[in-house]
Amino acid sequence: MQNLEIELQAQLSTKNSLENSLAETESRYGCLLQQIQGQINSVEEELASIRCEMESQNQEYKMLLGIKTRLEQEIAQYRALLQEGQQDIVASQGAFQGGGKSSHSYSSTSYSHSQCGDMTGKTTC
Repeated sequence: MQNLEIELQAQLSTKNSLENSLAETESRYGCLLQQIQGQINSVEEELASIRCEMESQNQEYKMLLGIKTRLEQEIAQYRALLQEGQQDIVASQGAFQGGGKSSHSYSSTSYSHSQCGDMTGKTTC
């Protein structure tokens, strides 16, 4: 009977030791889990910030692309006007040398686009 009591005490001591070890392990891993969760939250906040910044940059890119397109169109219009003007000069020089007159006249409405718009394409006058 005394042997059984000693064995019971030994088993209870082992049980208590294992329970303490389990509690320490749970505590240690609980702290690690909290640290990892904090890192995850930090990375998620950073990711949200980066997404917001990317969206802002995307909007700015689209705006700048629109401005670039409008400027390219305006440059093409000016080139066409310059070519037309050069052709008129050549034609008038030929007509002057030949004794004739040029019948081409410029309209002020062809220049109204550059006078009534800002860089965003909005009418300012």
